Amino acid sequence: MIKIATFDVWGTLLPIEPAIKAVADVLTKALGGRVPWNTVYSFVQEERRALKLARRERQELVPPTYNLFNIRRRLRERGIKADFDVYEVQDKIDEAIAGLEAEPHRDALEALKAIKDDGYRLGIISNVLLWRSRATRALLAKLDVADFFEAQIYADDVGFVKPSVRVFEMAVATLVGDVIPDVYVHVGDDFYEDFLGAIMSDYQATLVDRQGAYIKKEYHEALPCRAYIIRDLKLLPVITHQLESCASK
Repeated sequence: MIKIATFDVWGTLLPIEPAIKAVADVLTKALGGRVPWNTVYSFVQEERRALKLARRERQELVPPTYNLFNIRRRLRERGIKADFDVYEVQDKIDEAIAGLEAEPHRDALEALKAIKDDGYRLGIISNVLLWRSRATRALLAKLDVADFFEAQIYADDVGFVKPSVRVFEMAVATLVGDVIPDVYVHVGDDFYEDFLGAIMSDYQATLVDRQGAYIKKEYHEALPCRAYIIRDLKLLPVITHQLESCASK
């Protein structure tokens, strides 16, 4: 049986909060300390939500550096003297992300090991927003997480974003070539980009809902043999075994 699984990175394998704080650190320094860190942090969170919503509506790649140009413009619109060099600040953000002192979610490491040992070929599918893919790649290598994966596919490398069917098809082609896998499940924490994206691409999906936004119990089968919601990735092997059973029927 040919089995593959792809994973989102931020919010799924790695916590996003340390990364947002790192961006706020870099921007606060770039603004010469004229704006309090808490204000910059809140602004970054606000911009991140707006950028994600815009990406969802357009379904097109906007490079992180272009987003940073827009952030500088919006800071100026608020009367803040933002005269930093965007390219220099982008490099510093990437360096900060690559060097983060962060730990992967423990349940993520357990799940990766379990399904890899069970014969799954693993890949990453990740969008980009405020830092470039090279930063995430470097951090995953630093944390000894990269070795779990045979392929890493990032929006700024391939030119399109989740939930586009093309990015999921690229993952299949990269991992198993022209072969149709018996099981292909994508795992992520974003309901639209990860969960619906995989379902609408005609693959299986698992939504990681650690905060209980969609379910209160530990596990929910949204679509039989197709879509699942879990509170903890330790349950992923249960789902993959169920998907294998479905594929065998």
